[in-house]
Amino acid sequence: MIGNTVWARFGERHLRFGKVAETKTCGGWAYVRVDWVDDSAFEMDRQRVIELRGSDRYSDWYRIDKVSFFDKEELVSKINKL
Repeated sequence: MIGNTVWARFGERHLRFGKVAETKTCGGWAYVRVDWVDDSAFEMDRQRVIELRGSDRYSDWYRIDKVSFFDKEELVSKINKL
C-alpha cells in the first residue's frame, strides 16, 4: 500500500492527489498518511482554521475509506483521450 497513488476530495471543487507514505491500524480500521502534491488550497484553509479557532481540526491520518486509490498511468491515458 505504501507508494500507491490516491486522491481525495476537498471542499466542493478541489481534488487532492498524493502517495501513501505510512499505514496503521486503529480500532479495526486501516489508516494512511499521504504525501499530498501541490496542495496549497488545502494548506491555506488549514492554516486559516488554525488561526481562527486556535486548533487544528484536521489529522494527517485518513481512514482508508476516505481516500480513493488509482493507477496514475491509466488515468493519464484516459484523460489524454479527451
